[in-house]
Amino acid sequence: MYRNLRPAIYEMKRQPRNMNVIEKFKQLISQNFLARQIILAVSLLLLLFIVISVSLSIFTRHGQKYRVPDFSGMTLDEARKTSAKLKLRLEVIDSVFVSTKAKGIILEQYPKAGNFVKSGRRIFLTTNTFSPKMVPVPYVTGFSLRQAKNKIVGAGLTISKLTYKQDIATNNILGQRYKGKNITQNGTMGEIGSGVELIVGNNPADPDPIVPGLVGLTVDQARNRLWESGFNVGSIDQDDNVNADNLKNAKVYSQSIGKNRPAMFGRSVSLKITMDDKKVANGIQAMNRDAEAYQREQEALLQDSLNMTEQDLIPE
Repeated sequence: MYRNLRPAIYEMKRQPRNMNVIEKFKQLISQNFLARQIILAVSLLLLLFIVISVSLSIFTRHGQKYRVPDFSGMTLDEARKTSAKLKLRLEVIDSVFVSTKAKGIILEQYPKAGNFVKSGRRIFLTTNTFSPKMVPVPYVTGFSLRQAKNKIVGAGLTISKLTYKQDIATNNILGQRYKGKNITQNGTMGEIGSGVELIVGNNPADPDPIVPGLVGLTVDQARNRLWESGFNVGSIDQDDNVNADNLKNAKVYSQSIGKNRPAMFGRSVSLKITMDDKKVANGIQAMNRDAEAYQREQEALLQDSLNMTEQDLIPE
């Protein structure tokens, strides 16, 4: 190959020195076939590289990134109009029923709002259904209160009320009602999240139940603890920082009946909840101090009772 180039190079050296480089290069190409082929091959490779780079850029939409809008709270039609401008594809992958939210709106999305994605990316959505899902209401008559609670909560329902009735066995389920109607067998369907009333036995000879400590628990945890102990859930007061989106994470910072205090079966215990961790920590300390003070008070009353009994036994 180099032998073929030597005559042309030698000829270029013989040219006047005032001939510029470009003219010499043109002369080399015109006089040598191999040089022309090499330059043509290099040019084709360079052109092929440019075509491939441009094609990949178009195919992968290189550099075309868009911030994902916040679709939460929108209807599907509203979200589609917004996504069409960015050429994003919406796909509903799940639907749930949240009674505190408007029907048909978008509840969650992935990727989250604010992330950057390429045009044409699929956005997965969870929407709020127009009607609640129906689930079988467990038939729990004859079960213990704890067993009945577990079955009802496990089915996606709640306990609307514990109604106590005198019976030989305390906390035995004597019957149940759904929306005011007695349930006498399996097969009743109920709206998910709705409440079931339980008719519960109470032997007057049994001592009153003890109110559990609820401060520091979430709403769901506090409800379960109250139901298992034989109490109803009273009013739930929410701080301003609690809303429908963070309700499940809010914690109890105050309870209407103190920890470790006895109360009648079926008594309602009201709660106050917040998202303020400092408020919850202070509430736990106050609950424990109150429980300790109550314990000391009971011990003092017991000691006074024993002292009076001893005096009664001393002969005059």
